[in-house]
Amino acid sequence: METGQRDIFQILTVLTIVLIAVMCMGMLLIFINPQIALNPAKPPSGARVAAVPTLAATSVSGFALPPTWTPTPTLTPTPTETPTPTPTSTSTPTITPTPTETPTVTPTVPSRTPTRRPPTRTFTPAIPTAAPAPAYPYRTQFQSCKHSGATFIEGTVYSSAGGGFESGVRVAMGSAPGGGDIYYVTSGASGKSPGYFIHVIRSPGSAPGNYFMWVADGAGKPLSDPNAGRVTTNALGPNDANVCWNAVVDFVKR
Repeated sequence: METGQRDIFQILTVLTIVLIAVMCMGMLLIFINPQIALNPAKPPSGARVAAVPTLAATSVSGFALPPTWTPTPTLTPTPTETPTPTPTSTSTPTITPTPTETPTVTPTVPSRTPTRRPPTRTFTPAIPTAAPAPAYPYRTQFQSCKHSGATFIEGTVYSSAGGGFESGVRVAMGSAPGGGDIYYVTSGASGKSPGYFIHVIRSPGSAPGNYFMWVADGAGKPLSDPNAGRVTTNALGPNDANVCWNAVVDFVKR
């Protein structure tokens, strides 16, 4: 069924194209010959163009010319000869070119003035001189720190490096180097061995902190370096290697 409809459409398409071609041919023939039988609106065939009447000149300004009049010239011009100029000289002048001077440029060499170099200076760096350490009469010697049932710092004051104990020396303990809360004890005081001193911080129990020890005179002036006598206590147990409850600090007179 679909094949039959498709054939009908194709036939109609071919017929349409043929009709269009026939119409185009008819229009072309009408355009070429309007009197053709195909033209339904042919123009009338009896129409003619009227001839243009020819005007004959019979007179000019009321004056009739004779039929065989021939114009006769009244003045015959006589040709005048124009003189031909005669060249006075046929020689061609010879132009001698003027030589062009080529300028010679001499380079100018600028004179150089020798520049004097400044003398080389040798700088010797200044070595800062260290300020001499204060000469304290006593030297601080930290001995040890161990566990104990209380927190305290003890030691001995020696009269010389070779030995000998020195009693009656004031030993200070402060919360800062050479200052802060200061406490004094005297070495070899009553009931103590010669040269021996002790500062009890807490008994019993631990008292972690930083403490500074030094020897002082009667006016409180340090006779040993307060920074060298620093002791840091803690609350570590007896089996810890860093335990510090009981510190031993000695002073030796120089």
